[in-house]
Amino acid sequence: MSTAGGTAAVAGRVERVRERIAAAAARAGRDPAEVTLVAVAKLHPVEAIRAALAAGVADVGESYAQELEAKAARLAGTGVRWHFVGRLQRNKAGTVVAAGALVHSLASVPTARALGRRAHDRGTVAQALVQVELDERPAAHGVRPAELEGFVAACRAVEGLELAGLMVMPAAATDPEASRPAFRRAAELARSLGHGMRHLSMGMTADLEVAVEEGATLVRVGTAVFGPRPPRRSGDQGPERLPRPGGRSGDRGAEGLPRPARRSGDAGGGP
Repeated sequence: MSTAGGTAAVAGRVERVRERIAAAAARAGRDPAEVTLVAVAKLHPVEAIRAALAAGVADVGESYAQELEAKAARLAGTGVRWHFVGRLQRNKAGTVVAAGALVHSLASVPTARALGRRAHDRGTVAQALVQVELDERPAAHGVRPAELEGFVAACRAVEGLELAGLMVMPAAATDPEASRPAFRRAAELARSLGHGMRHLSMGMTADLEVAVEEGATLVRVGTAVFGPRPPRRSGDQGPERLPRPGGRSGDRGAEGLPRPARRSGDAGGGP
């Protein structure tokens, strides 16, 4: 297994992340069981995911739909709960629905309709979190607070789709405390939206404690679980960046979007 240190190292990292979550929950007067660790395995091998599962992790996140599809096929029957934390394009909705993944990055009504349609065709219900954008970043992906109520109403009208909460990825910062206002605002927005918005996906390797203190129910952690991501092979554009007919590029994970600034080591949904 190419993941740094192998199976034992993954188990040790998982334990340390759980300790961080428990300490933050205690400071906030919360039960740590309210917080789910989503181990983001982007570019890591299936063997790394198996190591995380053996360490008690049940929730695994992926940023690319084709990578999710391939890994889900190889891990069928293991009980893994999949999460899609990358930026989702409509033509990949069926892939995500087939894996039963919770989408963390819903930010367009057409994508919501595609998820609902694909789920309806399969006789199931797709679940998604609305990604909210709380900073003034023109290149960022997400729904602005002023548009959130109308967006949620439109999505709730989609047959085959259930909204389960919000996701936020704050602007890059070297100090984890800088993320606190965005996390707190996301929690306020979720409460204002009423029924069904039970999940808050926020917090990654660098700032998960602040997120837990502010009410996160899902923390997206990659590097602190699996170690540094494997380097891309020469010429490899990733499973979602291969050209499609018509010259359009495929899905890009949320971490693949251009950002005005980035956290050190940040690679999107789960560093």
